[in-house]
Amino acid sequence: MNEEVKQMLQEIKTSVIVMMKNVWSVTELAMVLNISPSRVRHMVSDKVVPSYKQNGSVYFKREEIEAWQTANRSASMAELNANAATYCALSRIKPGKSAKR
Repeated sequence: MNEEVKQMLQEIKTSVIVMMKNVWSVTELAMVLNISPSRVRHMVSDKVVPSYKQNGSVYFKREEIEAWQTANRSASMAELNANAATYCALSRIKPGKSAKR
């Protein structure tokens, strides 16, 4: 195999090993988030990302990072329309009509 293929296989192997772990280091989290380790350290110091410190090292729980990544969900247009229709039905306002004041 040529060097490029070997390098790609090594990167895949490293990625799989990291994703199987429950606790990540700064370097591993940087790889997962596709950002630099220094950016991760800035996020830790700004308390943007949930982290743990042990003996001067910073660690991250995979489950907490996944929850952090998915914390600010935006509703789809279908969900917004369904909520609006439900609100109108419960408020006895016909869709497309404004409430009288």
